[in-house]
Amino acid sequence: MEKEDYLERAARRLFFVEVRRELPDIINFDDVKEQWGLYRDRMVKHISTPHVAPARVEIVEHPKNPISVRPLARFEIKDRLTYETLALQASHTVDRLIPANVFSYRLKRTQVHSVNAWLAMRERARKLLMSDPALMMARTDISAFYENIDINILNLDLLQAGVEDPVVEQINSFLEGFQHQSEAWGLPQGSSASGALANIYLLPFDEYIRQSGIKHVRYSDDTYLFGSNWESLRSSLAGANQALRARRLTPSAPKTEILNRDKSIKYLDDHDRNLIAYFHSLGKPQAKELLSRLFRDATAKTPPYERDVKFSLTRFRHSQDATAASWALANLKELHHISDQILRYVEALPGYRTHLVNTLEAVVSDYSLLHYPFLERNILHCALRQDVRSKILKDNAWNVLRDRNRPNYPREFAARYIGRNSDVPDGPLLKMQYESEHSEAIQRALLIAMHECRYASDSLLRGVEKMPDSELSWTARYLLNVSEIPLPV
Repeated sequence: MEKEDYLERAARRLFFVEVRRELPDIINFDDVKEQWGLYRDRMVKHISTPHVAPARVEIVEHPKNPISVRPLARFEIKDRLTYETLALQASHTVDRLIPANVFSYRLKRTQVHSVNAWLAMRERARKLLMSDPALMMARTDISAFYENIDINILNLDLLQAGVEDPVVEQINSFLEGFQHQSEAWGLPQGSSASGALANIYLLPFDEYIRQSGIKHVRYSDDTYLFGSNWESLRSSLAGANQALRARRLTPSAPKTEILNRDKSIKYLDDHDRNLIAYFHSLGKPQAKELLSRLFRDATAKTPPYERDVKFSLTRFRHSQDATAASWALANLKELHHISDQILRYVEALPGYRTHLVNTLEAVVSDYSLLHYPFLERNILHCALRQDVRSKILKDNAWNVLRDRNRPNYPREFAARYIGRNSDVPDGPLLKMQYESEHSEAIQRALLIAMHECRYASDSLLRGVEKMPDSELSWTARYLLNVSEIPLPV
C-alpha cells in the first residue's frame, strides 16, 4: 500500500469513528471532511517530508474515576492524521507479529479501545480457566503504561520488526515533537496510533510469559496469567516483571495479584450480565427485574460498583427505562467521570427533559467546575444535542469562554453553545472575544459561533481564508459555503 492509502484510511477513521469517541469535535471535523480532496493533497505533501512534528498539543485531563485522570493528547487535525497515517503504515508490518491471545488494537479494527475486544479477552480467559479444574489466575497491569514507553527502545523494536527506516524516522520525529510540545511523554494517549505502537512494545513481555509455559491473555497492558499453583504463577510474574523493567516499565502493585481458583472464577464471572442480555434478547420480562436488582446492588455499595452501574445505564437507555434516572441525575457531579453516559441515558427518557435541564442549570450554578473540565464540556455538549436554550447555561458558557485559565476543550463547546443560542448582543461580544484570542482552536470555535449568530461577515471570512499557513483558512472557506453546521455527535 502507498502512504496515500494509509492516509485515506486514517481520514475515514477520524471522520466516522474517532469523532464519536472521548474527544469529539464541535462540528465533527466537517470543515475538513467537506474539503477532503483539497486537504488530502496538502496532507500528502506534509507526510512525505522526513521530519514531522505536531505544531501544538493540548493535554486534556480525562477522568478515570472520581479522583484520578489520564492525560489525553489533543492534536490539530493535520497532526492527528499524520500520526495515525504513520502508525497504520507501521501496523501493516507489525500486526502479523502480535500473538492471537492479545486482544487490544489490531489493524483490522477501527478503534484503539473496543469494548467488544475487551469482552472477548475476558471470555477467552473464562474458557481457559474452565478448561482445566486445576488452573488459577494471576492478573497484572502497568503503571502509567503509555507515558513510560521509551521512544528509543520503540525505534529499535520497529526496525527489528521490519518497518522501513523512513517510517521509523518519521514516527520518532513526531513523538519527540510531542514530548517537546507538552508536559506529557511517551506515547500520546487516546489515539489509535498509540495502541498500535504499544502492542509491539510489549512483544518481549508476551514472549517471556509464553516461554515460561504459562498461558495468558492481554488487552493493552491488562494481563491475565493462568497456572496450576501459586508458586508457578509467582515465578512467571517475577520473570515478566523483569521483562517489563528492561522496557522501562513498572507493574502496578495494587493491580497485581494471584487469585485462588474460586476468586479467579468470581473475578471473571459475568453470569448476571450475560443472563440479563440473554433474557433481553428473548424479550423476557425477567430481564427488567434482574437489571433493576443488579443496579440496586451496585449502587448500594460505597463507592458504587461502577462496572455494573455503567452496564445498567446502557441497558436502561436502550429500553428507555427510568429506573436509574433520579439517582443518576443526583450523582452527576460526584460521578463526573461517567457524566457523558449519565446524560445520554437521561436524554433518552421520554418526559425527563425538564428534570435534565434543571439538573444542568443547578450543577453549573451550585459548583465551580474549573477543575471538572470533562463534566463542564459534557454539560454543554448535552445542551447542544438537546437544543436547550437557557440563560443560566449561556451566562455560564460566557464565563467559561472568557476564562483563559480553563482548557481549550470546554471553551470551544462554550463558544458553540453561545453561537447556537445567541441574542442580539452576543454577536459583537463574540467578535470582540475573537479579536483578543490567541488560541487558534478557540478562534476556530468563535468563527463558527459568529457564523451561527450571523455575525461573521463574508469579508472577515475571506480575509481568514487567505491565511495560507493557518488551519483557520479551511474553516473560513467551509463557512463561506455552508448553510447548516452539524451538531457534535
